[in-house]
Amino acid sequence: MIDYMNIINKFAFMASVLAIVACNEAYDPIGPNKPSPVLIVEPLELAYGSDGGVLTSKISTNAETVQIDELPDWIEYAKVDEKLGSIEVKVKPNTSEKNVRRGVVKMLCASGDNTVSQSLKIFQAGEGSFIAFSSFTGKNLPSGWKADDPARLAIGNGYLAFTSDGHPGYLYTCPQQFSPQQSKYYFSVDIRMNGGEGGVKLYVNDDPNQDVKIYLNYNSVRNRGGIWVQNGSTWCAMDDGTIGSGDCPNKWEDVYVIPDATERDDWWRLEVYTTETSPNEPVIAVKSLKTLNGETSVLKAHYSRKFTFIDADPGKVALWSRTNEVQFKNFVLSYQK
Repeated sequence: MIDYMNIINKFAFMASVLAIVACNEAYDPIGPNKPSPVLIVEPLELAYGSDGGVLTSKISTNAETVQIDELPDWIEYAKVDEKLGSIEVKVKPNTSEKNVRRGVVKMLCASGDNTVSQSLKIFQAGEGSFIAFSSFTGKNLPSGWKADDPARLAIGNGYLAFTSDGHPGYLYTCPQQFSPQQSKYYFSVDIRMNGGEGGVKLYVNDDPNQDVKIYLNYNSVRNRGGIWVQNGSTWCAMDDGTIGSGDCPNKWEDVYVIPDATERDDWWRLEVYTTETSPNEPVIAVKSLKTLNGETSVLKAHYSRKFTFIDADPGKVALWSRTNEVQFKNFVLSYQK
């Protein structure tokens, strides 16, 4: 006679043994139960003077390791601490390049078959220069900046949104003062005309006759932009439709028609920088951008013209919303004392 009760008890015993073994086995992270990797870096941008040095960003991750991709040759090293709580980046002195250097430290981590990457953006001042930098990509406005009307500013979406209800608009001024005389400087900011006109004012001080006003617009239907430049009360450029035409008056470097919107970012880089001839004769340029794998690079120049301005006393740089909404990020000023 078959002892069914004995058989049932044996199966129950074997099942309990297997359950105990399974519970004591090491957790296999590969598979659907593995949590997705997380890699948070704060801040996402580091800015160095020409002397270089070491700066750190905080890291938050659930990964067991964080790998560093190949570095630009002017970044000496980038290393993550053993507790995966920070990354340290050392930059070599800039002894050759006059304008700002830009690079990326790309970090990678994995969780099972899933991977995530993060790009830490690195900025360095030109040779013999200091740097003033604000990314506007965080959730808080930078300290020390002065707004004509703080209610016009909004931040938190990866950029600074700056609104105006019409000319002459509003200013948001960087606290760093610099002298345009007898020194070299480079300034740039990434700008998006969200239905508005905007740009910057340079050499902002107590004498409005010395400042340089630069503002842009962009017409998506024509795929063209305009630029206006005024020094004190004198108009130096009123070039509507010039940006993207493939030519500009007294061009400093080759310029091109604007690529189709699918081939570029919807941001533009406005640059102002001195040349070897004189600090009073800076170049103003507008360039399209392209972001690939977390790194933003200049695609083409669409406006590049050398100007001659009157002598100016030390002043500051102000972002300018002239009409409607203009968006800004990655404010960079490389200056000498």
